[in-house]
Amino acid sequence: MSDKVEGTPLTKKQRKKLAQKKKQKELHAIVSKVDGYIRTMEGGINNKDKAIVGARRTIGGVKVHDILLGEGAIVRPGRKVSILYEGSFPDGTVFDKNHDRERPLTFRQGTGQVVRGLEVGLESMRVGGEREITIPSELGYGKKGSGNVIPPNTTLIF
Repeated sequence: MSDKVEGTPLTKKQRKKLAQKKKQKELHAIVSKVDGYIRTMEGGINNKDKAIVGARRTIGGVKVHDILLGEGAIVRPGRKVSILYEGSFPDGTVFDKNHDRERPLTFRQGTGQVVRGLEVGLESMRVGGEREITIPSELGYGKKGSGNVIPPNTTLIF
């Protein structure tokens, strides 16, 4: 790191700012390597998309499998979320989907507008990502089910 920019000496404030940027870049590189190593150990590398993918369980037993990691903003509580989805049962039977519709499902994360398991599964996802979320019945529709479409005590996959 040089203390001069185009022949002009840097002020103390400028040197401090440059040092902070350098430390941030070094820290980001270390975190990326560690995160990449952990994700690689969990799920391998998806060579088609050149994205590191992996599967993990979250609070309540929701299983999350990242198929493609997005590069946009992270989903946070209170923020508006728009998703394209396909809901199915473990046997592969599709009960609902909006991939064919013109508009995605839009809701505010963490406000209870969708089943709790879907909200848990979307946490920490990035815009542009693709994820498979397996929801145990307790965080889906539970003992009641949902009309004639979703039977009681059924695991859901989105």
